[in-house]
Amino acid sequence: MHRLRTFGIVAHIDAGKTTLTERILFDTGAQSWVGNVDEGTAAMDWMPAERSRGISITAAATRATWGQHVLQIVDTPGHVDFVAEVERCLQVIDGVVVVVDAVRGVESQTRAVWQQATAAELPRLVFVNKLDRPGADFDAVVRDVAEQFGCHAAALVVPLFDEEGAFAGLGDAVAGAVQWFEGRPSVGLVPQLQQRLLAAHERLVEAVADHDDAVLTEVVAGRRVTPALLRDAVRAALLRGALVPVLGGAALFNRGVDWLLDAVVAFLPGAGGDRARGIWRLPGAGDDAAPFAGFVFKVQHVDRVWNFVRVVRGRLAVGDEVGRGNRAGEVRMVAELCTVRADRHEQVAVAGPGEIVVVPGELGWRTGDTICAPAAPVVLPAPRFPAPVLAVTFEPAVAEQRSALHRAVLDLARDDPTLRVGRDHDRIVVRGMGELHLEVVAELVRQRAGVEFRVSKPRVDRRETVAARGEGQAEVRTMIEGRECAARCRVVVEPRADAAPAAVQVVGEGPLVEAVRSELAARAAAGHRVGPLFGAVLAADQVAGDAAAEVLAEQAASKAFTAAVSAAGVIELEPWVTFEVTAPAASSAAVLADLGMRQAEVDSVAAGSLGARIAGRVALSRMLGYVTRLRSVTKGLGQVTMRLDGFGPASTA
Repeated sequence: MHRLRTFGIVAHIDAGKTTLTERILFDTGAQSWVGNVDEGTAAMDWMPAERSRGISITAAATRATWGQHVLQIVDTPGHVDFVAEVERCLQVIDGVVVVVDAVRGVESQTRAVWQQATAAELPRLVFVNKLDRPGADFDAVVRDVAEQFGCHAAALVVPLFDEEGAFAGLGDAVAGAVQWFEGRPSVGLVPQLQQRLLAAHERLVEAVADHDDAVLTEVVAGRRVTPALLRDAVRAALLRGALVPVLGGAALFNRGVDWLLDAVVAFLPGAGGDRARGIWRLPGAGDDAAPFAGFVFKVQHVDRVWNFVRVVRGRLAVGDEVGRGNRAGEVRMVAELCTVRADRHEQVAVAGPGEIVVVPGELGWRTGDTICAPAAPVVLPAPRFPAPVLAVTFEPAVAEQRSALHRAVLDLARDDPTLRVGRDHDRIVVRGMGELHLEVVAELVRQRAGVEFRVSKPRVDRRETVAARGEGQAEVRTMIEGRECAARCRVVVEPRADAAPAAVQVVGEGPLVEAVRSELAARAAAGHRVGPLFGAVLAADQVAGDAAAEVLAEQAASKAFTAAVSAAGVIELEPWVTFEVTAPAASSAAVLADLGMRQAEVDSVAAGSLGARIAGRVALSRMLGYVTRLRSVTKGLGQVTMRLDGFGPASTA
């Protein structure tokens, strides 16, 4: 386990995550070619939808070796619509490489994934990519990382430039080594490069001395800090969360990738790490002699069902019987076991603690499940995913194909925890995280089901809350088998501070009480007019009636609910998003004017090397179709990132 490094690569879209992963696979010998995102040859972007769009949609895992170490690498999507892919992968990795564009600096999705990594208590390395681009500024990005994340960012490398100012080499601020990519620097340039490298070393020593007494002692004594001591101090500070090491390069041209891999091996923790986090808090974690337990972090329907599992303790072997921690008595046999190399799977006989493997077959497992030895059931904490906010309907061209279409969408929903599927008469309602998410879902369903269907325009899912306290009472009477029966109840609804789904509280016990509780839960989920009820407490009491009048109790609860909510007053809510738009300076006025028409609340407008960066908040419904509009206004040069930021009163215009 101490020679195993399991890490994720995360970043804003287009920062170069997949390109970096492809170079890692080539440098480690895991593949003999260098995949290219733009050409659709990247091994990690193996789905047709990924290759056609040039973006990562699903997380991809792969395995490689670097020296004496085994690397398990997870390449995650950068687009905000696929946040679930990042969230579930963070549950099973031990460290993170955050890729930052050397020209654009820290962007909105970079901040989002950083916060996710912080919540998961994961140590981070930063790789400043695209140092070959005009406008790249390594030092500015290091400062940006420190300022935006409130961390102590320490540069482990220094970029070196030739006489023309082109990125031509890297210096190691720890040991003083130099990589010059082509040829050798001119004699006249050498003193300048040496001075730059010495200054980087002194800055690093000064930064580390703030967090390590041994280094501070050497500095105070005026002695040279050895590379071994400096590396140990950097690693210790990183694992405590006191320091964020920063490296750099140009992944497209394979510059700096080898030093990044050296840093992964030297600084990131092995399986379980030096401090127990997440799934590694399980008693016996890391012990291959303990009863088996593993975490299912991804399920994928492709040609077969692929269940991605990270082994937490014990050993998993072909032929073993395993159960689900929360489903006593449900046992499945492991018929096959594979390790993963992007879209390829290699069969193995056994896997030990820390390893990521795939168990093929429809086993009924879902994302977040704990699988374990039947005799030693355990349950690990499962990831939580945001609720979808956009909905479309799928209508098949031929009515007889509705069942096949529905099955295909349900298969995708089993893969994707943020996808919800429902029925509205003859239409299939699909809810997702954004327009791109739903476009990809429709594309995947067409590929898998071979069914032609129409997709409606996206609509925003709305919610409801109550403005004040309201009370309703109802009594229902009817004749049952020649005898008059009755049931009654009182419902009180009140707003509460948080925005969670409505809580249901019913006083008493018995069949009538259970009928009322079930009915109120269903009514709260359905809502009063436009959507589910949030931010409220539903309390029912005075439940009474004939013992056999459960149906009447449900009817009374439904009427009392309607009366209580009407008395309280209903407020419709819709999702709001924070946005960040980058656009050329010449287009900024047009972008601001368009945002004004959408009634966006603009918080800041900043000028940068790439033009204007505009941030603010707006109702999601007003931003439907905005990507197309932004491309038109900026001649294809603008970008926007939107992230859900709660719910606010729905607009009436």
